[in-house]
Parts: sequence; structure tokens; C-alpha cells
Amino acid sequence: MYISRMALRHYPVACVLTLAALHACASPAAPPPPADLLVSTADSAFWVTSDHRGIRMRGEPMLLTRIDGRFQELYVTDDDRSFYDAVFVGQRLFMRDLVRGDSVELVADSLVPRLAREYAAANPQQSRLAPSEDASEHPGSTATADLEILGVHGPYVSYEYRTDVDARDGSGSTGRHVSRRGVVDLRTRHAVTLRELLGRESAERTIAVASAEWRSALDSLVRLRDEASRTARRMVGAFSFDRESFTLAAYERELRIVFAVPGAVSASSTRALELTPRAVSAPSWWAPVRAELPSGPDSARVWERAGMQLLARVTADGERAHMVLLDAKRQRWPVGSVRAPVERVLWLDSSVTPESMRAL
Repeated sequence: MYISRMALRHYPVACVLTLAALHACASPAAPPPPADLLVSTADSAFWVTSDHRGIRMRGEPMLLTRIDGRFQELYVTDDDRSFYDAVFVGQRLFMRDLVRGDSVELVADSLVPRLAREYAAANPQQSRLAPSEDASEHPGSTATADLEILGVHGPYVSYEYRTDVDARDGSGSTGRHVSRRGVVDLRTRHAVTLRELLGRESAERTIAVASAEWRSALDSLVRLRDEASRTARRMVGAFSFDRESFTLAAYERELRIVFAVPGAVSASSTRALELTPRAVSAPSWWAPVRAELPSGPDSARVWERAGMQLLARVTADGERAHMVLLDAKRQRWPVGSVRAPVERVLWLDSSVTPESMRAL
């Protein structure tokens, strides 16, 4: 589950100020090239400044994106409406403008609040738990919703929404577990369709290919007769292709569309079933997004800007990324180490307003 904003505030940022030791090992005599950039990982942002005084990096546990030159923080909060014998915890996705400081809601779970209201109406003797109170270890009902941010590409955020509802009744237990995905335009704060992102012709072609892949997978299961295949058919019977359940991804800086077939099952939590990522012709809005993305393999990601390179080399265990700045002559300056992978780099140039720089 994506770490909420409150949790992030107490999340220990990896020690990145090891530059003195790194420079003592391998630092060229000349000063590093001048640069200002933001390095984004899955849950943190690091501001790297390079000038005649050396390289400095400071980090915050926050997810940032830039829209029309303004920086926005994306975060998820819990919405707890629990009673002693019934747990109701949903989540809400927000965006905060760093300059103004105000937040707006992007995605909100509606199922959990509705179930909480119905429970309160049916059990008027029960009262909501205070923030400091704990629910029963074995509540009669639980309803939770998770919002997970899967990726940020310029003004678009991809997310997965999962709900898990379990309740005891006279015959035992009942449950319903649902998962689907979507994309929100941060400028309009609304979900977008593939047609809005790609145009009608490209969208319909991409949807047709993905739908055909899903039908082919189902047909293959039907032809198989073993017990495992029968079990798989029963499982996928709870899933149905939906042209609106998709997310954005990138491979070698090129746009990919990833459809995820939503499902509703009665036992155990579930996730949408991903289909093959589909390459599409890049629309006009992709160009500035592409500039934030790396080239090269996952083990050695590279960003280039005005003759400079930022190299993020991942350790053998996949846990850390050691970053190095290279100038036009390929002299190397160690930057620091962050949790892998490094996902985006935003270069701070004249397009960033002074007030945005002060907000950072």
C-alpha cells in the first residue's frame, strides 16, 4: 500500500549526506558543473545542487511532480470511520500546491463511507471510535479501501483502487474484494479516458488489441481440461475487460499503455490482472514527460542535459542507487545514494519560477 502523507513524515529518509567520504575517495580537482535538479524515487524527492562549492543533496519523503512550472505534492491519507466491532478505513488521494500550500482532492473512496453510514444507522447504540481508541481484535465487519499511486507522468497520475469487504452473517462469512485502475489529469482533477490521452483512432486501436489479448487468454483456458485450468477459469470468471481500467508506463522513454482487467472475487484480496504493455505513438503532451525519464537498463539509468549526465547505478541487491554526475568531458562527481529505483529527474532551469524555487 502506498505510504500515506502522515506516515511519510515519520519515515526515515536514507542517509544521503555521505558526500564528504565519497569526495575524499574520488574527487577531481576541478569544480563540478553547475546544475540544479530534483531526483524522484517512489516515495521521496532529493534536491541536488552542484556548483563551485561542490555537490549538496537534501531529501524529503514526498512525491513531487511539476505542472505548468509549478510543483505539486501527491499524497494519500487514511479516512478512518471505525466502530469497536466494525472497521471502516478508506483512503483519499490529494494534491498540494507547494507555493500556495492548499490541497485539493483527486480521488476519494465512496464505498467505505457509505458502509460506515449504513452500519451507524443499523446500530444506533454504537459510536465512532476516537483516534486514540482501538477496534476489536476480531471485528464482526471490516471494510477497507486502498489507493496506490503506480506512476506519475507529467500532469497524469496512474493509480490502483482496491476494496476489501468482509462481514460475518448467520451462515458464516461473506466477502467482496474488488480492484481496478485509472488515470487522473492533475490539471482538471478528473479521470481521463484513453481517447482523451491518445486521440480517437489511436485509442480505439489500442483498446482493440488489448481486448483481443484478453479474449485469447480466456479461449486458451477453455481448451484446457486439467483441474488447474478449471480452477483458473473459475477465478478469471470474476474478471471482465474494461477499457477504462488502464495506467501509463514508459520503456526507454517511450509511452506504454498498460490495461489491467478489473475483478471482483469473494475470497481473499485481489489485484487487477495486467495485460501486455502496449506501445503507442507519443502524443504532443509526452515530450516534456520524456525529458524527465531515463535511458539505459534498470541497473544503470542515465539522464542527459546540456552535455551533463546523471548516472544512477543500482547495487547488486537492487536496494540502493548510487548517483554520479558527469560533465561534457565525462569527469565524474559522486552525488550520493538513494533507495532504488530512481524514477524521474526534473532539471531546475529558468522555466521554474522564483516563487516555486522558494517553495522548494
